[in-house]
Amino acid sequence: MAREKSTELTGAEQKIMQVLWQRGPCAVKAIVAELNKQSVVAYTTVQTLCRILLDKGHVKCEKQGKAFVYQAVTVQQEARSQALSTLLQRFFAGSPVLLAQHLLQQQELPEALQQDLQAQIDAKADVIAGNKGGQES
Repeated sequence: MAREKSTELTGAEQKIMQVLWQRGPCAVKAIVAELNKQSVVAYTTVQTLCRILLDKGHVKCEKQGKAFVYQAVTVQQEARSQALSTLLQRFFAGSPVLLAQHLLQQQELPEALQQDLQAQIDAKADVIAGNKGGQES
């Protein structure tokens, strides 16, 4: 029995998407040139991955002369949210609390960052408290 096709980005696909998010629409040749700054990749590999991204719905493609130009359809924030959701489910039983605790145990946070994060938590709590207060009226 064949497994269901995933729309999640693989590591290699994510690298291509990163190029498209940073540079905008690109031909395969330009994507290869950008990726080769980090490590050598074959043109045909990038071409295949771009077609897979097209099939998954993450990019759209337009033929310009002899070249196929790919453009990101999925926005970076959407991809981050999907990846984080998968991470939460796979490793933290869907619990953001367990993820946050793990991050705090693994990372030494500078005082300024701790204060900033606490301010964001407090602001979110105020919004939630305000929404609950509005429902009771």
